[in-house]
Amino acid sequence: MNGARPAPAAPETAHTSRPHRRLTAALALLGVCAFALLSTGGRAAGASARPSIMAYRGLGAWVDLYDTASWNDPADIVAAMATHGVRTLFIETSNFHWPSDLSRPHALSQFITQAHAHGMEVVAWYLPRLKNLDHDLRRCKAALRFRTADGQRFDSFGLDIEDSSVTPVSTRSARLLTLSRRLRAIVGRRYPLGAIIPSPTGMTIHATFWPDFPYKKLAAIYDVMVPMGYYTYHVHGYAKVFKETSQNFTIIRRQTGDARIPIHIIGGLAGDSSKSEVQAFVRCVRQFGGLGASLYDYATTKINAWQFLDLIPVNPRPGLPMPAPVGYAGILGNVPHKDSAHPKEVFFDAGKLKGAQVLHYRIYDAQQHEVRLLVNWHDMGPLPAGPTQRWSAERTMVIPTDSLNPTGATLIGFVSRGAYPTWSIWGVRGVSLTPAP
Repeated sequence: MNGARPAPAAPETAHTSRPHRRLTAALALLGVCAFALLSTGGRAAGASARPSIMAYRGLGAWVDLYDTASWNDPADIVAAMATHGVRTLFIETSNFHWPSDLSRPHALSQFITQAHAHGMEVVAWYLPRLKNLDHDLRRCKAALRFRTADGQRFDSFGLDIEDSSVTPVSTRSARLLTLSRRLRAIVGRRYPLGAIIPSPTGMTIHATFWPDFPYKKLAAIYDVMVPMGYYTYHVHGYAKVFKETSQNFTIIRRQTGDARIPIHIIGGLAGDSSKSEVQAFVRCVRQFGGLGASLYDYATTKINAWQFLDLIPVNPRPGLPMPAPVGYAGILGNVPHKDSAHPKEVFFDAGKLKGAQVLHYRIYDAQQHEVRLLVNWHDMGPLPAGPTQRWSAERTMVIPTDSLNPTGATLIGFVSRGAYPTWSIWGVRGVSLTPAP
């Protein structure tokens, strides 16, 4: 209550402690009439249209209630974020024990106006305790109702789901779902909501923290899953970070029953992440086709992390869960002209391989140096150009043995030159492998 940073959580629950400090979303309650104002000017059209999830695409940055330097100078902080390619600012508006429903409204206004001026989205977040739902709802409402002097507002709201005060767990889950359903009823279907959930891997490690976590029921209410991966609580090193991040994607897809569910994943604590660990995290996000990603938080992100964070793509809603199996017959890439419904890069899982392989594929409208091939993250160079505005005949190239993964699956990636919002026009299909003669 005095503004000091909370002490770190005990190891048993540490994998969910940080959003309490810096990840708290603002999910709202307005009442139907009041929310009509909130949704005016939204991007979605039609009562049945899905809400835009643009705010969760690409690179995000987090600012919590305790980042005093950021709150004291929102303009400079947002400008610095923009230079690093940050597309979304996640800002904590309050939490269940904060002395007010909204923290520093004048600074909140500056965050919103400055971020929008730089072309960034802004997501509010709030941490509920779930002991007094009226209290939690009022604070969510405050964030959703908030407007700057010229009428700007938050582009989305995220609920920070991590506090374990309520027991038994069945009661905690029931209250969480009640709060979530009331939020959805208030904002309607056209306003995007994000579920900031505990680390899926962490909940398997600490099985007593939140047994039977309601993944599927939350996925029916929220538009995007935002897992607090926080690999730094569990593992260190490139290989282990990559594995844990991949497990978080896999668990969410399996538990929700939706292999295409939009996921913006939060990696480790930025201050505790090494350069190689950030690289592993970003590569895993790309391989699994994450909607977007971020580290926690902006204030503690190291300079050497940005060279990898800058590579987080602005992906669309998943049309196909990545990595796709080799042999998938569909068309991947931005085809035809002006199609923005596909990612700038696609990855294939070739499984375990022995010996050199021949890669077979067809490419659409590949210009000079437009599409590059990656094999286990080794750059194999650009693919040959042509033909223009049509599919090539089947092409082949040999992948030598030393490019394969001797201990696990081989990853094959096609990466185009374009990036959001200027997509490259390209496509790939008919990808397969055969043993080299």
